[in-house]
Amino acid sequence: MRIANLAVMMLVWIQVAAAQQIRTPVSAPYLSSGAYSHRFPDVLNSTSHIASLAALNNFSAGILSERRFMLKETAMHTAVIGIPTASGNFVCKAHYFGYNAYNESEISLGYARKLNDRVDIGAAFNYYNIRISNYGSAGSVNFEIGSIFHITQQLHAGVQVYNPLQSRLGKNTGEKLAAVYKAGLGYEISESLLFTLEVIKQSNTATGVHLGLQYKPIKQLFARTGYITGNNILYAGAGYQYKQMRLDMTAGFHQRLGFSPGILLLYEYGKKKPE
Repeated sequence: MRIANLAVMMLVWIQVAAAQQIRTPVSAPYLSSGAYSHRFPDVLNSTSHIASLAALNNFSAGILSERRFMLKETAMHTAVIGIPTASGNFVCKAHYFGYNAYNESEISLGYARKLNDRVDIGAAFNYYNIRISNYGSAGSVNFEIGSIFHITQQLHAGVQVYNPLQSRLGKNTGEKLAAVYKAGLGYEISESLLFTLEVIKQSNTATGVHLGLQYKPIKQLFARTGYITGNNILYAGAGYQYKQMRLDMTAGFHQRLGFSPGILLLYEYGKKKPE
């Protein structure tokens, strides 16, 4: 059974590793689209763009769980806690991918703040670990930095760099963790509609483009959809806000590997500032 499970993992890795890091959820861009806006950000955006944390006004916590390609061996879990302070906002992030025979994990501590009404900045330190049963584990310390620029009330742009030094995995593996570069634009077409364009470049892979739309007809209800070139993944999701809680159902689709269903839960303590 262990050999069969590892074979499944290797098949999935071969299919997707050329386009993205395996630890990244298929629906990860679902979390990034709100980063480039005034009206749509939340604490989970910081998993994709650390500078978006600067927009946080209240204590927030969120989780995202995704069963990648409908396989328990490729499940992905993310948890985030954001704490705003007078001197800036702090975040603690944790990611886990895989199962007992093979898994990848990362923990992060980040900070972001507004420099002024036009510019937000953020940075995080991360510890990444990969473990293979009977072979041991290897870890890597790295960092990420990013900025978001509010060009107008409707137009926003940002850049993000993850692991630019391509830190080594352990002392003896000879492997390096990939660097990831992002640049994006968000245009708030109206108070209820956001368009996002994001360019993503991972070292040793082709450049990908993420196109996304987020629609919020009323305060309690919204929907998101998007497409990512390179790995040819289409994603969609819908969310419902009830008081301080928000629940989203997400799904990603790969033409060869199939569906990746997910669930997101977000909690925010305190009153939101008026939009």
